[in-house]
Amino acid sequence: MELKQPLSFERNQEDEPPSRNNHQRRKWRQWHEREIPIKVEGKTHHQGITVEISSKLLSTKLSINYPNTVWQKYPQENKVKLLDNITYIFTAHLPFLLKGNIRLEYNTGYPHVYSWASQCFLRYLPAYWYLYRGRRGTKVFPLLKTMLNSRAYFSETKDIPPRFPETIDEKIIIPFTFGKDSFLTYNLSKEIGLSPTLVYFNEPTEAYARQHKLQLIEKFSRETKEKVYYLENPLGSLREYGEGWFGWELALTSWALLSLPFAYHQKAGYLVYSNETSCNDFFYDSENLKVIPDYEQSGQATEEISILTQALSEGEVYTTTFLQGLNEIANVAILKNRYPYVFKYLMSCWAETQAAQDKRWCATCSKCARIYLYLSANGINPIKKAGFKDNLFQLKYQPLYNVFGQATGTGFDAFGTNRDEQLLAFYLTFLRGNKDTLVQKFASSPLKKEAEARLAELINQYFSLHDEHLTPPQWKKKIDRIYQESLKKVREEIRSLI
Repeated sequence: MELKQPLSFERNQEDEPPSRNNHQRRKWRQWHEREIPIKVEGKTHHQGITVEISSKLLSTKLSINYPNTVWQKYPQENKVKLLDNITYIFTAHLPFLLKGNIRLEYNTGYPHVYSWASQCFLRYLPAYWYLYRGRRGTKVFPLLKTMLNSRAYFSETKDIPPRFPETIDEKIIIPFTFGKDSFLTYNLSKEIGLSPTLVYFNEPTEAYARQHKLQLIEKFSRETKEKVYYLENPLGSLREYGEGWFGWELALTSWALLSLPFAYHQKAGYLVYSNETSCNDFFYDSENLKVIPDYEQSGQATEEISILTQALSEGEVYTTTFLQGLNEIANVAILKNRYPYVFKYLMSCWAETQAAQDKRWCATCSKCARIYLYLSANGINPIKKAGFKDNLFQLKYQPLYNVFGQATGTGFDAFGTNRDEQLLAFYLTFLRGNKDTLVQKFASSPLKKEAEARLAELINQYFSLHDEHLTPPQWKKKIDRIYQESLKKVREEIRSLI
């Protein structure tokens, strides 16, 4: 769709404001002429959805293919609504990525997710700047300008409401990543009598993760008799690679949308993420802007996504999390206490570099270091029990831990909000008698004295169940009882170390 020139009207010279001359009006028109049109076409096909992008800056055609029975049983009116939202959610970030005044021109209808995407972009602005400082401008304003100056046009379509069967609360969909949080959510759901369907979305940016997770899926399914749906997501290639964030701020939303055909197929009443309490952490930067490292995983965002999934399912599919009251290190402790078998399948590495080609823990990212530390703090040998091939307590790995100074890690770790959690974890690892270089360096530094002075506070913060209201009330008592029983044992074990 081409933007036409604005209509011109004849005026008397005396009617012309003195500050507006022809040159200025022409400059105003030129600003709009500098918009870069990006044509985005979404279509459904017999197996799923295809999105084609045409422009001078980016041209590509990508398709998502569902398992046949899942897609074929999804009603046509639902497919139309899903297409509107999928096409937008995977391309909404392109103005940030392409760095211009972008005009996105869609052949699809106005999506439900439009306002939510704008909310996410706005909430992420301070976090963008924090991640890209020194590379993408000097303040939040350039990013806000890109957001405000770019536009999206949608086609007129007939509004047909979606059609969903009456769902069953006890049937749930879990976006499954093979990380510690996914495993805790899965095992909790099984213990309290729920019927989970596991869906793994393979992202193209995780080139090496794919080969490892295919092996893990095969092994896990064979040994537990649990089916894992595997969905390739080529549209994820539109997100920024490496340490870039553009596109990833809406990853969970995109998985929620992609999960709806599975929810329909299984008559599942809940989509259950694994967002823990640390996802709500924030700080204020030097300009007093509130920085939330991963807003989309916060409690508020989870509720917003639930409104979206309900809107697209006749109010039948809710989105929630069971982990909002726990911190990361406590998640690992509960797995050890209750479901220790999972560590042989565990993989929380992004595996984006060649270092991960032959091992599922690359040992070059801060996420590997963090999991290695939390396993060790809970008395779990990462190499013997969780498949690590490298000792990440060697001196050369110090930059991967933000507890030793300025946050230099990747992703969430780059913000340094888990510094105190790492402080406690290193101290517990020391108490367990670990003699590795970094642990001994920690022990001989002021960090050890700080941990000792704050020990009661740190244990209460990181090994207690925090108040939350996201866990569905029909299961909350059972889940909280499991947590309380496990965390009581963890705290007793810690006291025995002191």
